[in-house]
Parts: sequence; structure tokens; C-alpha cells
Amino acid sequence: MKTTACAKTGGIAASITLLALGFSSATAFAAATASDTAGNYLGTWGTSPANNGFGFGAWNVNVENNNNPPYAGTYLAGSGDTPIVDGSGNAWGTYANSAQGTVLPGVVFTRPFLAGPVSGSASLYNQTFSFDMGSGGVGPGQGLLSGAIGSAFLFEYDGTYSGDNMLLSIDGGTAAATPVNFSELNAGINVSLAVSGAVNSLVENYVFTVSAFSGGATLFSQSGTFDSLDFNTSQFQYTDSNTTGNGYFNTLNISAEPTPEPSTLAMMGISGLSTLFAFRRRK
Repeated sequence: MKTTACAKTGGIAASITLLALGFSSATAFAAATASDTAGNYLGTWGTSPANNGFGFGAWNVNVENNNNPPYAGTYLAGSGDTPIVDGSGNAWGTYANSAQGTVLPGVVFTRPFLAGPVSGSASLYNQTFSFDMGSGGVGPGQGLLSGAIGSAFLFEYDGTYSGDNMLLSIDGGTAAATPVNFSELNAGINVSLAVSGAVNSLVENYVFTVSAFSGGATLFSQSGTFDSLDFNTSQFQYTDSNTTGNGYFNTLNISAEPTPEPSTLAMMGISGLSTLFAFRRRK
């Protein structure tokens, strides 16, 4: 697995891009190939939810230590609980606290991706998957709240970890600290993964980005390659285990990566030639 830091482009390439954008800002954004929010489940949410929204497979919900009174479960959270609510004023909420005996309370949601019109597979090839995530409390010294994308990407806040950082693991490797802390998780974050490259490749390209909820600043971004031959990106999994406060997730979405329309590409070519000629004259 190879990771690289983002860098600003410069020189002629940047000038070509800026001139092209000055002539035309036409960029083709495909409609979402999969989408679902908590607002689709008003009055029907539970541990056996319907398969609402579109583009995703059926929910699978596993609850451990769901005794009476329940120590683990799920509910529809409102705006008074978490900021990551959708247009309905709701988010999916979870609780898994008050450990009893040797079995830790926990709730795990799994949602497979269906084959999309762009990739023809569930691999996210040339597509971006995103979701919102928040927490009312994790640890210290216990608890785990995580969002995983297939077996290739795991993003978590681990209460047993000594630092105040969310952790990212790729291809089952050692989890590395990111600059995203609990206060940012508590305020709500948006996590996205863009995948592009040859399907089932040892060097599949990715861009993993975490931003503050609802269009906020980018908190962390990392690009590189991962092994899509042995590790998949074919489902979403959310886990809340033995936490001190409730967890929240919302707004599952898959969309095609934006591609320039033909007119934009033509303008880029014309602008590129103009810039190159101007550069040659200056010399």
C-alpha cells in the first residue's frame, strides 16, 4: 500500500486548467447510484429494517448483549441528539453501553453495495462512497466506534487507544493515527472514499477524505493505492461496541466521479495551446 500527500499543481498545467475553467465550468456529475438516509425509516426503524433507499443490498443487523433492559440497540436519533441529521431531522442512532458479565454490548450494521452502472460491479471503481458519522462518547479506556468500507478500509475511534485520534487501517494493516479527534467526531464528520483504477488490482487508486459535517473544512485527506485483489470495497459496516455514549451514522451515498464534458475538454485543449504559445513568446 502506497500513500501520498496532496500537492498543489503549478506552472503551465495550472494555467491551462484555470483558463479552461474560465471559459467553461461544465462538469458532468452523474446522479447518485446509491443513496439512503434515516429519513426513509420514520416509524419503521429497528433491528430488522426494510431495504429502503436504492442501490444498496439488505441491511444485516447483529446485536450482542441485548438483555432486558437493553444494553445495546438502535433508534432514530433527532436533532437534539446529534448534528448529523438529514432533511427529516433524523439520523440512525446506536447505543452499546453498561457492560454486563463477560459479553460486551455491541451493535453491528452491514450494508452491501450493489453493482452500479459505472463499474458494473460493487467495487466502487470510478465511484465515491460517503457517509456521516458522530458520537456522544467513547472511552476513555473502553469502547469502539467504527465505519468500515469492505475489508480494505477501517476508520475508527478506539477508546483503548492512548491518543485522541481517529485511526485508519488499510488492507488490514496497522491502524495509523489521523488528525481527526473526538471533539470533531462529536460535532459530526463526513467520510468519503473515491476508488479508481484497474478492478482487482494490487495497486488500486484511492482518495480517503474526512470533512466536518455539512460541507465543513477538510480535516484529513490521504491518497495512495490499495490491494483490491485481496481486499474488497463492496460493503459498508458500522460498529458501536461498549461505548460510553450513543453513536450515530447517516446519509449513505455512492456517486460516479465527476468527468469533464466534451466542451470542457475542448476548451482545455484550446486554452492549453494558447498558454503554451504565450509561454514560447515570452521566452
